[in-house]
Amino acid sequence: MATTEKSITKRYSFEIQDINNKLQQLESGRIYEFSRAQMDGYLATNISQLKKMFADLIWKLENDEKSRKDEMGEALREI
Repeated sequence: MATTEKSITKRYSFEIQDINNKLQQLESGRIYEFSRAQMDGYLATNISQLKKMFADLIWKLENDEKSRKDEMGEALREI
């Protein structure tokens, strides 16, 4: 299935938004080393999470796997 850049961005918008949110948190200094808030997590933990997010998105793109948006749409149609 050939897809355009726009449709990929739209289809995988949840995954892309998760990555964007994590990057914004890091940019804002929301890491445990600065904030001392456990919910922010250590820098190493955040980097590890970002690596996993990127790897998961790339795997989905390369294998034309369903996005979270696709999965949610199917779940809603079943209701």
